[in-house]
Amino acid sequence: MAFVIRRIVVMVFGFLIAVGVGAIFLFISALFDPATREAGFSAAMGGLFAFLEQDVPEAGLNDPFSTFGFIVWAIIIATCAAPLAVAALIGAIAGARSLIWYSGVSATLAGASPWIARAAMGLDRAREASPLELRIALLFFLTGAVAGAIYWRIAARA
Repeated sequence: MAFVIRRIVVMVFGFLIAVGVGAIFLFISALFDPATREAGFSAAMGGLFAFLEQDVPEAGLNDPFSTFGFIVWAIIIATCAAPLAVAALIGAIAGARSLIWYSGVSATLAGASPWIARAAMGLDRAREASPLELRIALLFFLTGAVAGAIYWRIAARA
């Protein structure tokens, strides 16, 4: 029983550290790439204004800092936490101990997150992408790979 509790604590700790490192990697790498930095700033500002106009009054968020925090939280969940959670859950159930599993599944799901979100919302553009969108998807892919590798290093090795 003590082994199971220890294993759960290590997995939770590894997950939290991996998500944190992935989030830091995402924002630092987005700042260093000029095209991603411009696109991210434009998208964040456009999304922020659309969110402020439509969703803020409905949700009761009147503070700009809480709105910005919500947007950052959503990005981290979509690119770092959710893909890693799926990889970690399936890996734990299947008994996977491979770096390729954790890093690859997390990277694939993070890289595909824009298309997954579009398809979930029923948008027409779920099957196409511009070169800039592909560049951002590559950044998400690398973020997922880093988060998966960190999780594997801490919690999933044999």
